[in-house]
Amino acid sequence: MADPIKSAPLPKHLGPYKVLEEVGVGGLGRVFKAIDERSGKTVAIKVLHDKFMNNRKFLGIFHRELLIMSSLNHRHIVTFLDSHFEPPLCYIVTEFIEGWSGYALYKKTGRMPPLVALAIIIDMLQGVDHLHLHNVIHSDLSAANYLVERTGRVLVTDFGLSCKQEIEDYRNYMVGTPGYYSPEHITEQSIVPQTDLYCAGLILFELLAGQKAVTASSDRHKTLANMKKIDFSLVQSTDPKMQKMIHKFLEKALNPNVSRRYESADQMMFACYEILKKYEIRFARHAIKQYLIDKRLVKGPFTGQDQKIYIGF
Repeated sequence: MADPIKSAPLPKHLGPYKVLEEVGVGGLGRVFKAIDERSGKTVAIKVLHDKFMNNRKFLGIFHRELLIMSSLNHRHIVTFLDSHFEPPLCYIVTEFIEGWSGYALYKKTGRMPPLVALAIIIDMLQGVDHLHLHNVIHSDLSAANYLVERTGRVLVTDFGLSCKQEIEDYRNYMVGTPGYYSPEHITEQSIVPQTDLYCAGLILFELLAGQKAVTASSDRHKTLANMKKIDFSLVQSTDPKMQKMIHKFLEKALNPNVSRRYESADQMMFACYEILKKYEIRFARHAIKQYLIDKRLVKGPFTGQDQKIYIGF
């Protein structure tokens, strides 16, 4: 990928926000770290790519993301703060999260202890559940689209492909991210809430196995074939009972048949919690924070409740 900063100049200001640096780039826009000069608060600003600023289709997609984000308010979803939508200049302002994307954290740590990975997923699912309760489907859950704060909090982010369930379903469209497709993403089926749950299962598999459940590919036929032969034996635990429970959890989450998956994010959360509870992991955020400190990604000492997060690893 070309250096995004070289591809376009760094703006000095966006409205009342002083731009500090570019921290990310995606298909729809660039993300900057900035200071709100009115309050001194650090924020994140997503700006529509220059090439889309006069494109009605992409302006519509960006405006939809703005409307969806402004309607959400949950501790496991990145907080919407402000927006500006006057083409050609369009941007969305959110809280700035000190931490890592799931992708960046995985690159630093590799395969994770099962109980830590489950703690990440249960927190992520809380954000997903809030989306679904508001008839929003994320549609693009991937390692890049959740954040892990230095405190251990997990947040869902990037709603560029999100859709309102009663309005859109992306039927017959190939949306999403290679390596994180559900069967619905690449067939004629509609995107549904269980699509997000399948993607959460893919994220968990990767955290546990150290490799993707389904090889990243934009080839529909190859991807569908690989979905039918996911090798759950790649997910291992030194605790046989834990391994059996996790395999059962993943096999349900990653069932190709929508009707055989978990019915809701809430149901999937409960199943995840049942595993964590058996190993006395009652505070997901504490488990994640403890792990970050142990990996020397965050300074200690750890002051939360001590939990045996390395059982089965």
